[in-house]
Amino acid sequence: MNQAMFQRNGRAGFVLKPEALRGNDELLSKYSKHVLEITIISAHQLPRLKDKRGQEVVEKSIVDPLVQVTLHIPDWTQPPFALTTGSTASLPTLSAPGDPVPPSSRIVTVRTRAVQNNGFNPIWRETLRLPFDVVGGKEMLDLVFVQISVLEDDYDEEDDEPIAVYCTPLSCLERGIWHFLSHSFLLLNES
Repeated sequence: MNQAMFQRNGRAGFVLKPEALRGNDELLSKYSKHVLEITIISAHQLPRLKDKRGQEVVEKSIVDPLVQVTLHIPDWTQPPFALTTGSTASLPTLSAPGDPVPPSSRIVTVRTRAVQNNGFNPIWRETLRLPFDVVGGKEMLDLVFVQISVLEDDYDEEDDEPIAVYCTPLSCLERGIWHFLSHSFLLLNES
């Protein structure tokens, strides 16, 4: 996600915070509702699964791919981001080390169906809808990230292995047909 943050400026320089985070507190009191609609058409020449050493897994030479689209949405209602002036709601406080830290983001996830035994040219042609809301209005869409993952279907959602991952800020996506070059999951874990 860190690389995706600087993708919108050509990976050079710095990224200016949205106006809502630069002192305009009234923007943080606004919510805006959105729906991301994305159609997954196909993939091609997916790599075979690899173990932690980078060796191909021979037992599972043909993959059953599915696509998972995840939105990472900042949640400014949790401390230390929550506005406390004029608020009567009781918010959890971070008191002692070891206490669970409330998440600073919400996650919305949807999946396509798995294409059985086709890692060469799987075709989905599925439209996925992800409804979400953002604190701070449209300006905060720069801090919403879309992660598109191609996973190996293991019939158990928690055991699905990533084959490839692509992440970008939502504000960088435009209408149209896009061809994403995904990154090998093994490569991402080594850096």
